[in-house]
Amino acid sequence: MMRDMVASSPRILAECAVAERLRRTSGITLHPTLFHTPLIYGPDEAKQAMAAIYRQYIGIAKAHALPLLLCAPTWRLDASRLADANMPPTILRDTVDFIKTLRDETSANQPPIAIGALVGPRSDCYRPDLAPDAATAERFHRPQIEALAQTDTDFLLAQTLPSVDEAIGIARVMAQTDKPYVLSFCTGIDGKVLDGTPLPIAMERVDAAYSHENRPLGYFVNCTHPRFLLSTYQPGELTRLIGIQANGSSRDVTQLDGAEKTFADPLTDWTQQMRELHHQHEVPILGGCCGTDHHHLGSLACAS
Repeated sequence: MMRDMVASSPRILAECAVAERLRRTSGITLHPTLFHTPLIYGPDEAKQAMAAIYRQYIGIAKAHALPLLLCAPTWRLDASRLADANMPPTILRDTVDFIKTLRDETSANQPPIAIGALVGPRSDCYRPDLAPDAATAERFHRPQIEALAQTDTDFLLAQTLPSVDEAIGIARVMAQTDKPYVLSFCTGIDGKVLDGTPLPIAMERVDAAYSHENRPLGYFVNCTHPRFLLSTYQPGELTRLIGIQANGSSRDVTQLDGAEKTFADPLTDWTQQMRELHHQHEVPILGGCCGTDHHHLGSLACAS
């Protein structure tokens, strides 16, 4: 499904923020290391609040007849954190099944919804100095990636990657599965991956290690603002960039990390720059990250 969707759909929606919205919801407490994932088991009020966010995104895609990417919140479910958190051994599959159930609630005329499974960086996504080298990343991420590949997810997405070396290690494992996979870099106000690598070079470095069949389906950026890419790169320089999940704010991402409140630029400005990125760089998949919600996804759905 994922390969066909990207090949045939000029515009695809991707989910906006989930964990951040729940974190700022009264009465909901996120897990200290696994964030919102354990809410799939309850308490029921929190579980339903999380489901309601995903249903909002599904409803927007359906109302505008646009394909949608949803991701099971497996971002921090690596083997090390799971062992420390004493979670059920089935949590990876249970989390994918939770999102699949929400997708399957909709009628048969729902536009395609592809479900991805998230893999996060080993350390802080804003600290490239803490990122592992490729070999270490390969060993660290292998158990989670191989387990996710055994689920019914449509694709794998490694998200918030601050360094190219860690991305290469993750790609080595994902390329050995039968799932399409995407790598998403954290980029800064200079349009570069946080380790200082220009985005086109980062994508080229990963691609160079694989045949056309085994390389990533494409690349995303997230935890950034479209303005930074528009001001850094000319059309034709980002041909392998297929998606962005953009922050609602154009502040430096390192200033947003740990902020007590949500920051967001005017919605019309954000949407216009997402639209420009879509048209100038032919980026088909548009969604949100920190500081975004259903209003942002609805605005993207309306923008042409």
